[in-house]
Amino acid sequence: MKLILKNFAKIKEAEIHFDGLTVIAGDNNTGKSTIGKVLFTLFHSLRNMPQQVLEERKKVIRKFFSAFFRRNRERFRLRRVIEMEERPSYFFHGFNNLTTDERSWYEILLHNINDELQVELSKEEKQELRLKIQDAWAPSDDEIEKSLAGNAFSDMFAGQINSLYDDAAAEMSLHVQGKMKRAIFHRNECKVYRSKVELLEDAIYVDDPFLIDQCFQTRRSEFGIENNPLREGLLKYLETDARPGVIEGLEIKRKMSEIHSMFQRIMPGLLARERRRFVFSMEGQDQPLNVENWSAGMKSFAILKRLLENGTLHEKGVLILDEPEIHLHPEWQLRYAEILVLLQKKFDLTVLLTTHSPFFLDAIELYACKHGIGDKARYYLSEAVGNQVSFRDVSDEIDKIYEKMSAPVQTLENLRAELRMRR
Repeated sequence: MKLILKNFAKIKEAEIHFDGLTVIAGDNNTGKSTIGKVLFTLFHSLRNMPQQVLEERKKVIRKFFSAFFRRNRERFRLRRVIEMEERPSYFFHGFNNLTTDERSWYEILLHNINDELQVELSKEEKQELRLKIQDAWAPSDDEIEKSLAGNAFSDMFAGQINSLYDDAAAEMSLHVQGKMKRAIFHRNECKVYRSKVELLEDAIYVDDPFLIDQCFQTRRSEFGIENNPLREGLLKYLETDARPGVIEGLEIKRKMSEIHSMFQRIMPGLLARERRRFVFSMEGQDQPLNVENWSAGMKSFAILKRLLENGTLHEKGVLILDEPEIHLHPEWQLRYAEILVLLQKKFDLTVLLTTHSPFFLDAIELYACKHGIGDKARYYLSEAVGNQVSFRDVSDEIDKIYEKMSAPVQTLENLRAELRMRR
């Protein structure tokens, strides 16, 4: 799989390959996080587009029936009429039967009105329903997909998709097994969207260990207010108590044995949910430790542990980490790096991570070799090109990254020598 970007936000050009473990390093403000956000948007917001298109068409009909229920309260002998107005699909199962065949919609909806609500529509109401169905099907699939893609990238990049320094179109393409998903943006609007590949796997984006503090708390999204899609996605997966099936669970347990022992050495206790927060219990404690009182490093490991235990991290998943070493002591950076390498190996994950740390990068490189996935690791260096940035594949010359990262160390050495000379 590879991602190609041209004139996208701050990025002049980038061609990033994902063979298993992909590492991006470089100075601040050189577009490293942009790569992860684009990949997340593709897998999270634009996955299963045919189903998303169908849901957009259904929204038109749902809105029609919400208004219809409000106008005709007395015609329905239902106990929860107000809730029906707000959530018609909950009471009206006809929505679940609507397919991509426009011709069947009228018959299905009319049948369910008669069957479930025991109401006969008037001639005028039937005509109104027909017209609404026509409205729902007026835009083509391509038009809806283009709009969905535009909205998703606009939300992710706060409406600033194109470069701030020229008027060139931004291009994005994802290549998977010879098939391509492509979008072109101009003046922050999606002008072209074409897809020959459908992504069904979701992506997990981790950039802030303190997010685990917010689990099970009331959030803006619960009031219909849009929230950060990166964080909403992770919160949803951290909160799920789902468990894999028995056979799948046994397979995960087998693959996790080595990883689990590493977690236990770092966090020798039990991670659990207690009311509206996570807690951590250790032998000898009088009571469990609330999540708010965990160290930032513990939270970093707890997030991975939770995602593994509830089955969110699974075979061939997509995991994106933005500077995961920030809150970790050097010793824990080693352990975290090895866990990431083992996760990739055991579950065949697509892992993308960005880093500023030569220590963490060295750990990733060495553990990838130790565990036999050195050939599945790719390394990129982001570099400024005027007001924009480009990305260079330095997998065969990784010293280029260390040279860039060692420059501040040399600055300190020069200062140390200067101070000694003054003595």
